[in-house]
Amino acid sequence: MRLRDLCQVDHLGLKVLTGHDLLDRRVRGVTTTDLIEPGRFLKPAELVLTELTWHDGPDSARRFVAALVEARAAALCSGTALKVPPADLVDACAEAGLPLLALGVEVSFGALTEHVLRALIEEYGAAPSRPYGPRRRLASTLVDGGSLSKVVTTVAGELDVPCWVLSATGRVVVGSQPLPEGAGERLAQAFLSARFLPGTAPQPDGTVLSVFPVSKGAAHRIANWFLAYAGEQVRAGGEHEDLVVELAALVALERSRLEAAHRIERRVLDQLLTLLASGDANLPGVVSRLHTLHIETEHGLLAVALAVEGIDRAGEVGVAVLDELLRPLAPGVATAVDGQAVALVPLAGNTATELTTHLLAGAATLEAGLGDARITIGVSSVTNGPATLSSLIEEARHARTLAELGEGRVSAITGADVSSHRSLIAAIPGELRRSFRTRLLGPLEEYDAAHQTDLLETLETFLEESGGWAATADRLHVHVNTLRYRLRRIEELTGRSLTSLDERVDFLLALRMR
Repeated sequence: MRLRDLCQVDHLGLKVLTGHDLLDRRVRGVTTTDLIEPGRFLKPAELVLTELTWHDGPDSARRFVAALVEARAAALCSGTALKVPPADLVDACAEAGLPLLALGVEVSFGALTEHVLRALIEEYGAAPSRPYGPRRRLASTLVDGGSLSKVVTTVAGELDVPCWVLSATGRVVVGSQPLPEGAGERLAQAFLSARFLPGTAPQPDGTVLSVFPVSKGAAHRIANWFLAYAGEQVRAGGEHEDLVVELAALVALERSRLEAAHRIERRVLDQLLTLLASGDANLPGVVSRLHTLHIETEHGLLAVALAVEGIDRAGEVGVAVLDELLRPLAPGVATAVDGQAVALVPLAGNTATELTTHLLAGAATLEAGLGDARITIGVSSVTNGPATLSSLIEEARHARTLAELGEGRVSAITGADVSSHRSLIAAIPGELRRSFRTRLLGPLEEYDAAHQTDLLETLETFLEESGGWAATADRLHVHVNTLRYRLRRIEELTGRSLTSLDERVDFLLALRMR
């Protein structure tokens, strides 16, 4: 598909503002963004849609356009209540050689995105295929209004084995038949932990299921979907490889179409959060946006914040992960706020405890694909009305910050947990926490490193045992006299007295500031 083809679709009402001589550029995807520098999230030949919320003058226009040109975007399409985009954006696109299209106010980004993705699926099916030739038949099923489930069932029939599409948590998106009990989680573990894909997942009954990634360009494996089949037909070079490869490509396109719908909801959530953050949120505006997002407050509502630490594109992956974890439980979507994902979750049919348990179980499934990364989750307390939403979101974000102090690859804190010294620690800026810890515990860490001693462990155990000499010595498997020597050495190195309650509290706080 080329830009010219899009511009000739009457019901889209696209107007070419710059780049009239560049309309033969191919369009291979579509994305929506309002980041001022979105380059790292773009793929070559994408049509980029924007509502111009980033625009505040000529400099911002040049920065935005430069990022698109560097990412080799096919064109920029602006949607705005104005009849034409700002003149400085038109000039920037003309100077950079980037086609600029204007979308009529009566046409939504969702309608344009749907048209582009449907056209790409149809084009994909019409393209010359591999020898096995399944492409046209499978693509036409989607183009003609068929469901993804129908496509998967068709492939299962041709392979003569059951097959499924799953998320990285093991949730079955669609399948030709139900999965055996526990198989979804086992398949997810195999998919996430495999060094190379495609891979296999032996089952307890001796059978083998195979896993195949849906999208090789996903931001992270924990945010990807995958295919699963009985047997080993999906092995590279196998008899049915062509069929599986074509199915994976179509599933990826269909997921892009679904994600486009989520982006529309995400913009509504962004508007709601902006309204709440302004401090002057009017209740009708809040209620209206909650209704648009199908979020009811009648049975209670809470906020969830989630971050994936230690990976590239962390914000994007965090939103995908939180969306996935919440998908079976509640309507609505997550959005990115300061590098972490945030969502508002109605409690219809669930308690806060059940929701938190579900989040932890799903996140624990993803551990196999985290490597050195971590997932931290904060869950707020429950409210029954929209008036306190702003504080609810802050509570969830604060709880998630507190969860960073936890151990393990997955750590979660609820609003009920935010009632101790740990919540105070989490509110202290990271640089200040590190400075306090270094001043108090630095001498012990240096001494332990130089002399292969365990003074830091001794101090922590002593405080955990409430200063009990015998209990501490017993846990450390040392004589009480040895313990006395270590504690005296700690006092000498730090200049603090362990007989003072205030100074014991200082030590405890420093130990929690890791």
